[in-house]
Amino acid sequence: MAMLVLFIILSILVNPSSAKTNYNVLSFGARGNGVTDSTQAFINAWAAACASTEPNTILVPKGRYLLGPVAFTGGCKSSDITLQIDGTLVAPADFRVLGQAENWVSFDQVTGVSIIGGSLDAKGTALWVCKAQSGTNCPNGATPDTDDIHVQQSTNVKIINSSIKTGDDCVSIGPATNNLWIEGVTCGPGHGISIGSLGKDIEEEGVQNVSIKNTVFKGTQNGLRIKSWARPSNGFVKGVQFIDVVMQNVQNPIIIDQNYCPHNLNCPNQYWKPRQGYGGGRSTKCDGQKHSFQRYPKWAENKSWVSPSNGFVKGVQFIDAVMQNVQNSIIIDQKYCPHNLNFPS
Repeated sequence: MAMLVLFIILSILVNPSSAKTNYNVLSFGARGNGVTDSTQAFINAWAAACASTEPNTILVPKGRYLLGPVAFTGGCKSSDITLQIDGTLVAPADFRVLGQAENWVSFDQVTGVSIIGGSLDAKGTALWVCKAQSGTNCPNGATPDTDDIHVQQSTNVKIINSSIKTGDDCVSIGPATNNLWIEGVTCGPGHGISIGSLGKDIEEEGVQNVSIKNTVFKGTQNGLRIKSWARPSNGFVKGVQFIDVVMQNVQNPIIIDQNYCPHNLNCPNQYWKPRQGYGGGRSTKCDGQKHSFQRYPKWAENKSWVSPSNGFVKGVQFIDAVMQNVQNSIIIDQKYCPHNLNFPS
């Protein structure tokens, strides 16, 4: 009887149906030398995993894998695919290759896909140096949009324990994103986490239930940014929460731009009067009134110099406030310095 029980236990442990099938990209021709183009090998590994009906894992061992623009498309038979990256995915040295593509690595119409570990090196150092030199001596050609992770038309996405350094948004969130969880992320340098732009189309699905937890922003332009075009749309943003977030040397911790128009080209017909909202000094209080702000460049702006101070802002409430065509609904500027003169060191 003891031998029979032992045999049953061993059978359970070694039964291959209880473990995930592994697809190692090396078996499909990938090379981790950082020189050999492994794009097709990754595509073939994904095709095999996608065609399988069992839970499976695509393994990327340690090494540097040169990867051009690639789209991992859904319609898979398996609803449990894990991409386990133990190495580094490296973009082509010629930035024009990505500049001519919509995305570097994309997952389209997939369900139940997990991406774990690894690093992505988009080879952006040369462009960062060019940017720091005010655009002088820059190479010619289209430069890629450097949003690191873009989530759109997706539900139940989790981004966990990642370090992101980029020239644009660490995470950008587009229309029809629901139940996005971001946790344990370090963002910087970059433009922070951005929702939008939204409202570019009249018929547009909204963004809802976005949670950002235990995330650190270091030296970013923004913390959380919500940007929408100033035109009629049924798009919306709701259910956004920050939990235990740390911002270090962040220019705009929270910025809501309802008049988004990059480079001021083809902007919707709007006009702005040279006027400001309410201003007040110490103990300023306005209650018992319902205020409506229309076509104001700024609605609520909290400005503070970057130099050490024991000053603080607390107990601020906005109740029954209506904003219509307000360019910047809420601005928190911790690097206030008018005209950039005598900036604190």
